[in-house]
Amino acid sequence: MTSNPSVATVVVLFLTLLVSVPLSAAAPAKSPAAAIRPVSLHCEYLENPLGIDVRKPRLGWKLVAAPGARGQEQAAYQILVATSLKQLERNRGDLWDSGRVASKEQFGIEYAGKPLKSGQAVVWKVRVWDREGRVSSFSDPSRWEMALLSPDEWRAKWISHPRPLPASDREFFQDQPAPIFRKEFKLAKPIARARAYVSGLGYYELRMNGERVGDRLLDPGWTTYSKRVLYSTYDVSRLLRRGENAIGLVVGNGWYNPLPLPLFGRFKLREHLPVGKPRAILRLVVEYTDGSRETIVTDETWKAGDSGVLRNSVFLGEVVDLRKEPRGWDRAGFPDADWPSAVPSAEPVGPLQAQFQPPIRATAQLKPVKITEPKPGVHIVDLGQNFGGRVLLRASGPAGCRINLRYGELLYPDGTLNPMTSVMTQIKNSRVSTAMGGPPTAWQQDSLILRGSGAAGEEHEELRPRFTFHGLRYVEVTFEGPKPRSWEVIGERLNSDVASAGSFACSNELFNRLQNVVRWTQLSNMFSVQSDCPHREKLGYG
Repeated sequence: MTSNPSVATVVVLFLTLLVSVPLSAAAPAKSPAAAIRPVSLHCEYLENPLGIDVRKPRLGWKLVAAPGARGQEQAAYQILVATSLKQLERNRGDLWDSGRVASKEQFGIEYAGKPLKSGQAVVWKVRVWDREGRVSSFSDPSRWEMALLSPDEWRAKWISHPRPLPASDREFFQDQPAPIFRKEFKLAKPIARARAYVSGLGYYELRMNGERVGDRLLDPGWTTYSKRVLYSTYDVSRLLRRGENAIGLVVGNGWYNPLPLPLFGRFKLREHLPVGKPRAILRLVVEYTDGSRETIVTDETWKAGDSGVLRNSVFLGEVVDLRKEPRGWDRAGFPDADWPSAVPSAEPVGPLQAQFQPPIRATAQLKPVKITEPKPGVHIVDLGQNFGGRVLLRASGPAGCRINLRYGELLYPDGTLNPMTSVMTQIKNSRVSTAMGGPPTAWQQDSLILRGSGAAGEEHEELRPRFTFHGLRYVEVTFEGPKPRSWEVIGERLNSDVASAGSFACSNELFNRLQNVVRWTQLSNMFSVQSDCPHREKLGYG
């Protein structure tokens, strides 16, 4: 008679079968993903910046939570910084692997890897651990590129036009064409990449082979120029070619060469700001596909000429005569033999520093909502709302036609422009100003003199003021000399191109309108510094 197996024997047999199952047959336990993940990576508080001159840049990111996750926080992070995407894809930080760092910090984290070099491009990513110790996937890769880390690396000179500054206050109010500087050079090999490091005082525009470089306006940002001057970095790889090339700079007065206008009838900016002749500095680094490099810098070998910008003032506006703009001056082959050589700038300024703030850009367009003619030959363009910025004028007409644009916030009862609320610092019918050679009333005005377009239907000529900005809603359009065949005006809001931190909307339309007014007011006063207004004073005590 056979006895039944005991309970203990059954248990032993079951456990034996369980542990004898091959490990490959058992599904591995998958760690649950973290409830948070990093996004919006930034270096020196900028996303994918081109041109950082901080030797140990500060890194940071934002966190987003998984749906339904509440009360979460970061417990640790790991940063990988690499020389290439290939290294980063292998999860190798050949420049820096921070390892797991127990910290809740998400910004201001100093790079602590291998020393970085000027012009070096790097990629990086980060992952985080949540409150329960679960790790996220790595973020999408981000980038930054170093600028020039030592003043000695510039090997470039500040250059100016040999023409001296006016000898008297009265002469400052006469035509002073904005200087242009040009240089031709030859590139002998295939190009891998090219970077231009550039600044100009008060403002500049960079051009290469007939094209404007970048979309920055009123650059560089306003600083105390005796303490520091900001410069920008541009990727100009696509603008250069093997063979003959040309590079050009046009430089406006800005805050560095202001008119001797008496603010409030008393204060001359020229006596309270670092001032001098308009100047420019540039270092262009070209890397060839074979690994070699070539450098072009500003020095006395550059040629200096006059642009068609006859007058430019931050407060009064610009006068542009397209007939006097040298055609093709920013292209190779332009005849500049009779142009004088540029000269080194004499006035001292502070050290160069990479621009760390968002650049000024055109961030919104305003089409006219109404155009009237309250008096014969006087046209009033209503752009619908008040804003800080400039006006784009497109016109077609005979040579010598002068189109004047005067700006204001209000209209008089008869429908004509009231420019008086936009007049600079109460210079209204001022005897002081006229005694110095300035206008009796310092209203805002731009003027364009046409080169002379051909038959109707040909391309329009354009005025986009480059070295000034205004506060306005209404534009008064008048003509001198022959009349244009056609014209149109479009408003462009300008401001430091800051990212929106949030938004607001509700069921109360009044509150929504107030929010919109506040937003437009804020943006219309951000011109690298927070100003008090974009027309009367434009000063940084807002």
